[in-house]
Amino acid sequence: MGSRTRLTQKQSSAALSKTLLKPRLEPISPNWFKDKKILIFGLGLHDAGVGAIEYLINQGAAITITDVKTKEELLPSIKKLEKYQSKIVYHLGGHQEKDFKNHDLIIKSVAIPKENPWLKIAEKAGLLIETDISLFFKLSPSKIVGITGTKGKTTTTSLVYLLLKKQYPKKVVLGGNIRKSVLRQLPKLTDKHLAVLELSSFQLDSLSLANRSPNVSIITNIYPDHLNWHRNIKDYVNAKKNIFRFQKKDDYAVFNFDNPKTKNITSQFEAKKIPFSLIKKSMLYYLDKTGQVWEKGRKMTNVSRFPLKGKHNWYNTVAAIAGTRLLGVSKINIERVLSTFKAPSGRQEKVRTLKGVSFYNDTTATGVEAMVAALERFGPEYPKKLVFISGGVDKGVDYRPIKSLVKKYLKALVLLEGTASEKIFETVKDVPGLIIKKYFSDFQKAIKRAFRLASAGDAVILCPGGASFNMFQHEFDRGDQFVACVKNL
Repeated sequence: MGSRTRLTQKQSSAALSKTLLKPRLEPISPNWFKDKKILIFGLGLHDAGVGAIEYLINQGAAITITDVKTKEELLPSIKKLEKYQSKIVYHLGGHQEKDFKNHDLIIKSVAIPKENPWLKIAEKAGLLIETDISLFFKLSPSKIVGITGTKGKTTTTSLVYLLLKKQYPKKVVLGGNIRKSVLRQLPKLTDKHLAVLELSSFQLDSLSLANRSPNVSIITNIYPDHLNWHRNIKDYVNAKKNIFRFQKKDDYAVFNFDNPKTKNITSQFEAKKIPFSLIKKSMLYYLDKTGQVWEKGRKMTNVSRFPLKGKHNWYNTVAAIAGTRLLGVSKINIERVLSTFKAPSGRQEKVRTLKGVSFYNDTTATGVEAMVAALERFGPEYPKKLVFISGGVDKGVDYRPIKSLVKKYLKALVLLEGTASEKIFETVKDVPGLIIKKYFSDFQKAIKRAFRLASAGDAVILCPGGASFNMFQHEFDRGDQFVACVKNL
């Protein structure tokens, strides 16, 4: 087939089935991509788009990139692709209908909903549509360990990766929602490797394109989130279920027995069930109030002596232990990793102490449950000494669960501008004694105001509870700006 041949959806699927959709554990030749015209629908500023393009170009594909963002807005990603500029056509600042009719394959950003009208044009034209994640699941010869959850997935993913890497130093790769492209990893993978992937609900939604799930799947919890993208909570949960949906009977489903949304989430699926709990001792993996981890009723290790603190992090820890023990990680290697492990940046990260005021970056706390976790983690240490910087774009969630903890622990609240900020204000505006300053469009001014509201012995915490895109490129940009400003105070 030449580079200008356009297959129907049915023909494309059949062709790919013969060349790409081999059993996941067999090495797969990437020859199908040679001389194909591939449209990247949404380049973005994370590594997924850049990594996919690098991989596809190296397989001989011709690339067109279309994005509503301008060249200036996408400059960080475009600079990373400079060495391929002769092989890429850019259509930025909007889309052209012909692009969605005249390509062999579309790789869409996972953040673009499947109901997008441009995708409907492509479907009508018979184009094959994939994401970087769905392609990886079709192409990878390695075993895959997937981690998801509303809270804790990045910490759990990082811990799983380090535990496996300690046990198998040269056989583990990391990717997914953790800002590392998975497709870039493909050329070095064999059936002896383990790919550790953090998977968001957007990425999991696209696994229906691949009809595949990880060999070992871990879910930390589910709470209402991203309801500005998913149609409702049922749709959100259904996307999360894709981490188990296509598993086989020899695969493993590791799940949080204590969370109402995940307690029975694996019941209809084939994989072997591995529940963990901080409440029910009869579970296969149980962590008690003293920090003692029990494995199948036997004492294993005590995590209270390790750096990772907070109830939410104990859930993350026992989830990671359960998932990696299935893959042969030893007790001694678990203890070695846990003894030095700290949560990834942007997650309750200590930045500095200035004039007795401690500053923490919790920029990835973009939902209600993450705000609750921060209040529960820091409140007992700083009772009525907490100053939160919060707000941003509403994700369709209810902020009432934070109210009692705000009343108990919060001294002051500095709100950025945004629809989430307005909802947070309406929720807590009548809390007695709470100082509220709103709505800041200048982030530096908000940080400086929070510092002025704090006294020696207080803590200022960036804990947004909302999305970032009204004021920042993404949540990590928000965190980076916070850290830079705090270090310059």
